Amino acid sequence: MKPVIKESILILRQQINLLLVLSLMAMTVQADSDTLDADQVNGLPTIIITLDWREIDLQHAPSTVNMLSSQKLDTGNIKSTQDLQYHIPGLVFTSSSGVGKPYLRGVGGTVSAAGDSGVATFVDGVYQTRAAQSLRDFFDIKRVEVIKGPHSVHLGRNVVGGAISITTEDPEPYQEAYADVLYGKSNQRQFRGAFNIPLSDNGLSFRLAGTMIKRDGYSQNIFLDEDLDDQDYYAWRGKLRYHPSKKLDIIFSAEQSRQDDARGLAKQPNPDVGINGGILLGGIVPDDPRKVTYNKEQNQNIHNDLYSAKVIWNTGNTKVQSITAYQTTDLDLKYELDGTNVDFSSDSPASNSKAFSQELRIESQYNQVLSWVTGVFFLHEDASQELNVRLPLFGVENNPDSSTENSAFAVFGEIAYQFMPKWQARIGLRYNYDESKIDLQQTIIDPFGVFGSAGTSTIRYKAQDDWQAVTPEFGLTYSTNSRIFYYANASRGFKSGGFNAYAVQPAFDPEYLWSYELGVKTTLPGDKVRINAALFYYDYTDMQILTLPPDSPANTLPIVTNAASATIQGLDFQVWYRPLWNLELTAGATLLDAHFDKFNSVDPNNPTSSPDRSGDTLPQAPEVSLLLGSEYQWTFPEHGDLSMSIDYRYQSAIYFNSYQDRAVRQGAYSLINANLSYSSHKGNWYAELYGNNLTDELYAQNIIRIDPVIGTARFWGEPRTYGFRLGYRM
Repeated sequence: MKPVIKESILILRQQINLLLVLSLMAMTVQADSDTLDADQVNGLPTIIITLDWREIDLQHAPSTVNMLSSQKLDTGNIKSTQDLQYHIPGLVFTSSSGVGKPYLRGVGGTVSAAGDSGVATFVDGVYQTRAAQSLRDFFDIKRVEVIKGPHSVHLGRNVVGGAISITTEDPEPYQEAYADVLYGKSNQRQFRGAFNIPLSDNGLSFRLAGTMIKRDGYSQNIFLDEDLDDQDYYAWRGKLRYHPSKKLDIIFSAEQSRQDDARGLAKQPNPDVGINGGILLGGIVPDDPRKVTYNKEQNQNIHNDLYSAKVIWNTGNTKVQSITAYQTTDLDLKYELDGTNVDFSSDSPASNSKAFSQELRIESQYNQVLSWVTGVFFLHEDASQELNVRLPLFGVENNPDSSTENSAFAVFGEIAYQFMPKWQARIGLRYNYDESKIDLQQTIIDPFGVFGSAGTSTIRYKAQDDWQAVTPEFGLTYSTNSRIFYYANASRGFKSGGFNAYAVQPAFDPEYLWSYELGVKTTLPGDKVRINAALFYYDYTDMQILTLPPDSPANTLPIVTNAASATIQGLDFQVWYRPLWNLELTAGATLLDAHFDKFNSVDPNNPTSSPDRSGDTLPQAPEVSLLLGSEYQWTFPEHGDLSMSIDYRYQSAIYFNSYQDRAVRQGAYSLINANLSYSSHKGNWYAELYGNNLTDELYAQNIIRIDPVIGTARFWGEPRTYGFRLGYRM
């Protein structure tokens, strides 16, 4: 038996044992609710989430969900979706070139500018079609939920690895307003605010919110004397709500965001590993990781617009819900590739997307003996993508320019039946039909034949393809009482096929993931302790990977193929403990064993290495990710409340590509964040003092290796940051 198989079996046994121990703990503490002490009123609060767009108690949700409230977003200084990884075990969120790639339990990312992400992003129930839209700054947020694992039936767009669901504040029938200002390190300035007003007595109300952020860069291009990793961003959101009764609720929403800066673009070449043409020609790489010597200015200009209409009609026995949305994304980027003062390589990518989506669902009342939901989903997107890779010293240009048209249609349904007082069974089914078209023109100018035949060549490629998939989901739950809840799920995730937007190649097919999950959620008597744990097993097939097939001739470019299969298994757990009314302790962890079962591919950066990758670790899949937190509150009569929170986050080593190349390996690291918050006695004034990465840990949030154009480029995470916020609420 191979050592990796033995190790996997051992890890699986350990995880099963731990899950059994947690289950036994839950059962042994069950007691008659009459024996609860008087302090139970100071226990942990109920956490409400909107799983599958339905409000439900987190402790009775049959899946693993991490929820962050608006208060937690502030006290944790969680500014964007990328910051979520520092507060959610098992989440890795990389970014480069203005796009984000979230991974949950080792599943996620996208391999094509026109392809779907393995971890979807939703805003108020609207699926975000572009990788650039997954990088979102937070303002006027009600809660953020990170849903782990595939949801095969009715989570809007079918997802293979999980989802990040953002719920913004809705208008309410009363007057409310707040505004605050922040000043922080690197001359960071932020203004944000919102006001809410009722417009009539019949349920018409309006809410307007916005934010503006400016920051000098915490990296510097000493060759051109300019800041990098700066920030210049503003956004606003307006909502009009008509809610005349419990039966009818209509919300119109419009939001826009604009970004014009070099945030996340300050990559630093590694002169010791890989082949970088700029360094070979005498380019300089400073020793200071926050300094670079680019010969070209860096800039990204990103515009996102989202318009939606949400209608809920509740008849009492059934509820009809419709979400209609139109969204656009425009991205223009000026990007230094080799990262040195030598004018060796650069790129000017651009993309544009316009998408329309419609979801309609009809459902019965939840938690009845027999409950059900059925619906349809439709998505259509027109997009364009362009690169302009230049090697000026050799007169080389590579300019792929493509337009894509993507459509998706799905019909779904689920039935849940409570066949015994404590038992419920669920079965759901979704039919997916996806179609993609591409019109690609690629022009390559290579006058000296540096990378192939000398001269100019133009290739025109037009194609279309479609895919169908049936994705079932089965569930079983058992609840001994309101304090303990067991669940078992089996579901099939699906990520659509597509085309490589930047190279001529046949379409790649969908990837699939069968997920099996066993979980327990318990609240101990007194409401002072909660323990949630889940054991999961993934059978991941037809993985979409950018790879170089074995026996490829020299100068062959990697293509997207369904080249691999993998097994992922692990354990998720969360613990909340409130020993005192003013002290809360939390712990969460994801233990992961993620390996390729079959993967045969040449590493283009190490072509002489063995192409057999079977048994290798999946990229972006840390074996251990751990989060510990504490919050203590002081109450001063007539003055207000003061609270202090400290979070500790640990992540074991990961690889950023599929080849276990140590050039793209980030070792284990830890982060410590702290926050001191004050709220006045009447709740009008509030203030926060925060510090992130207090030990100033140097770590890479992404590493890319492409020899010889880029070499090995490291995108460093944020250094130590701190700031002070002051606000007033009416």
